[in-house]
Amino acid sequence: MDTLSEANGAFALRLLKILCQDDPSRNVFYSPVSISSALAMVFLGAKGDTAAQLAQVLSLNTEKDIHEDFRALLTELNKPGTQYLLRTANRLFGEKTCEFLSKEQRLVQMMFQEGTFRLAHIEEVQAQVLELPYAGEELSMVILLPDDHVALSSVEKHLTFEKFLAWTHPDCMKSTEVEVFLPRFKLEEAYDLGSVLQGLGVVDAFQQGRADFSAMSADSDLCLSRFAHKSLVEVNEEGTEAAAALAVTVVECCLESGPRFCADRPFLFFIRHNKASSILFCGRLSSP
Repeated sequence: MDTLSEANGAFALRLLKILCQDDPSRNVFYSPVSISSALAMVFLGAKGDTAAQLAQVLSLNTEKDIHEDFRALLTELNKPGTQYLLRTANRLFGEKTCEFLSKEQRLVQMMFQEGTFRLAHIEEVQAQVLELPYAGEELSMVILLPDDHVALSSVEKHLTFEKFLAWTHPDCMKSTEVEVFLPRFKLEEAYDLGSVLQGLGVVDAFQQGRADFSAMSADSDLCLSRFAHKSLVEVNEEGTEAAAALAVTVVECCLESGPRFCADRPFLFFIRHNKASSILFCGRLSSP
């Protein structure tokens, strides 16, 4: 599962950079685990070059039992007794005729919390990284905030999964008493990822006559016509959607004080399952 988490993480940040590059002012939010697991469903029915392209884009080791690894990962993420609720809904839809085989400045209301959190300053990209754990510390929100004079696009340019792991490693981050200022925000984003996936290398799967899904259908003309993804997150005084609460108070601006983390400019954020080392959600907040 560690290998799969690394593959999913690499895919997550490749996709983040692509979704962020077109419009620096646009908010971005998606679930890489949901997208990866949906593509794994497609991979199950693929053969030949179609399967090879999917495996390459997802960085999958085809010598391993990929679907057993995904099953183990999703079981870990959805195990009973956790203090969070994870909802995903992945589906493959087929035609009925197909027979399948069995920097803006404005006043923003900020939330404030003071406590001991893991914090680091990354000199390489001149940014702060903060980890906000949820109850039980099964999940964390990791926020990557550029220094005041640094453009978020500069951080995005240098970001890779390997660097993300290094920047958030316990040896890099220090538990610190810090004042945290975050904007309230709610993001609901929808994407048609067909062109994005083709740009990454999943080409044959979308082309009639070239796609090979003979492991799921005898129809040689079967191909993917669309790959849609939608996700939602809300961060407010009660915490993050379906996660444990954070004790906060509302203020209208950042106050001068000691060690502080004030997200009053665009930043990247990630919701991570700590035990599985898996990034469940990625986002960029440019405008609350």
